[in-house]
Amino acid sequence: SRLLAEGASVRCWDPLARHGEAEPWLSAARYVSPEEALEGADAAVVVTEWPQLKDVDWARAATAMRQPVLFDGRNLLDPARMRELGFTYMSVGRP
Repeated sequence: SRLLAEGASVRCWDPLARHGEAEPWLSAARYVSPEEALEGADAAVVVTEWPQLKDVDWARAATAMRQPVLFDGRNLLDPARMRELGFTYMSVGRP
């Protein structure tokens, strides 16, 4: 909600959520494919453990993003691989 209040454009992906059925504070977010969410993004935040996120072409995402910054809140992805692809990679509870 803070990002939206600050005027950020929020794009998100969730295979089960439909626009309008999400949390009220996400009503201004656009629901798109993972690839669309990453295109031109300044940062990405992984907050679910959906296995489909492991299948994202992260190499392409790193070049498609304006800033390849990734916060992995679920420790879903391999930190060394993400850094190798050019991401500034942050996670929870990992060095």
